[in-house]
Amino acid sequence: MIYLRNAAAMWTALFPTARLDERLLRVDRPGTTRVILREPPTTATVAEVAGMALQSRVVVEDVFTSPDAPPVFPNSRAVCMPVMDRPPGGLKAAGAPVVEVRDVDTLAAAERVMVDGFPFPQLQPWVRAQALPPRVLQLPGWRVWLAHDGGVPAAAAYTYDDGHATGLYWLATLPGHRSRGLGRAVLSAAIAARPDQVFTLVATEAGRPLYESLGFEVVRMATWHTRPPILTA
Repeated sequence: MIYLRNAAAMWTALFPTARLDERLLRVDRPGTTRVILREPPTTATVAEVAGMALQSRVVVEDVFTSPDAPPVFPNSRAVCMPVMDRPPGGLKAAGAPVVEVRDVDTLAAAERVMVDGFPFPQLQPWVRAQALPPRVLQLPGWRVWLAHDGGVPAAAAYTYDDGHATGLYWLATLPGHRSRGLGRAVLSAAIAARPDQVFTLVATEAGRPLYESLGFEVVRMATWHTRPPILTA
C-alpha cells in the first residue's frame, strides 16, 4: 500500500533507531510510542502492543481492521480516518504566498503552526525542535512548507518523497487564519513541486473536502487506536 510504504520510510528516516519488520513499524518517542501495522493484526501483535511502554501513550495506525469490527487493542480509543491517494498530475500553485522552508528559524515557525494548528496536545506547550528537529532540512526526501497571512506564519505541512510517492503530513492552519485558502495553497505548492508523483495522506473528516477538490480519492479507511499511559505504582 502506497501510504504504508511512505510512512514507514518517513519515520525510519527521521528515527534510524525505529524498529521495522514485516509486521510493524515501532517508533519510541518521549511520552509516546507510535506503531504502524504493516500486516493485519495477529494475536501475537496485539499482545506485543499491550505490553509496550506502559507509562507512555501508544498510538497504533491500522489500515487492515474494519472500522465496524470489535475493538482490537484493549483499553484503546479508536478513531477512523480515510487514507487518500492522488494520481500524478500537474497543479498550479494557489493564491497565498507559500515558501519551502530552508533555514532553522523558518522551520521553527512552521513547526509551531503544525503543533498549534492541528493541534497536537501531546506536543503542547510547543517546544522548538521537539517535533521537527533541524536535521530534517538535510534529510533526503523531506520538504517543509509554510504559508503566511499578512506576513504572519499561518499554515504549514511537510512532505516526504520515498522515491515512489510523496506523503503529506501535518497540514494545519492556525485558527485565526482559517477559511482563507491557506491550506489549499500549501498543498497546491507541494503538489506543484512534484507533479510526476502519486501523493498519499491520511485525512481528517474536516480536511477531506479539500483533498477531494484537489483530486484525492479514498483508498482505505484507517483506524487509529490510542491507549493512554497506564499508571504503575
